Amino acid sequence: MNRLPEFVRGKKLISVRRENIDDHSIQGCVLAFSKDLILLQYVFDFILDGLMVLRTSDITEIKCSATDEFQRGLLITEELFQLVPFGARFELRDWKSILTQFSRWYPIMILEDERPEENLFLIGKVQEIKEDSVWLQYFSGAANWDDKPTKLPLADITCCRVGTNYVNMYQRHFERTGYGAAATREI
Repeated sequence: MNRLPEFVRGKKLISVRRENIDDHSIQGCVLAFSKDLILLQYVFDFILDGLMVLRTSDITEIKCSATDEFQRGLLITEELFQLVPFGARFELRDWKSILTQFSRWYPIMILEDERPEENLFLIGKVQEIKEDSVWLQYFSGAANWDDKPTKLPLADITCCRVGTNYVNMYQRHFERTGYGAAATREI
């Protein structure tokens, strides 16, 4: 964790391990970090796949390996690395601050509690953010909206993702069909 400023300044492609949550590394570029959270431009199979926020308490290793350095070079050659929003400003004090910011920019987001005993995946629209919880109007994989928002304690969130290919596909579906008005109801 003490190398994060170096990774930000050097615009490094890095690998993040969370051994208690995931068997696989997450690859990305650090855009911002705080004591509790880290914001990455997520990279999956050489695709810039949205923004990802992780809890720092879950992170067991962060490194910039020879593979990361080589693959960064490939992303530069393919003119993808230049699309990483390194200059963007993010409010990353806590979950409330980043979710508030994201909900203004991104209509749909993914919130997860990836702890093995929970394994909760919610995709939808933020309806309300309180000091200790977020209310999310979520939908199923078949794009069916739940009848009412679900409350998720902020302390239980291990990951938030926005602007991903997965999220964007659903967003375009809702824009084409005009469906999704149910997700804008007030609580």
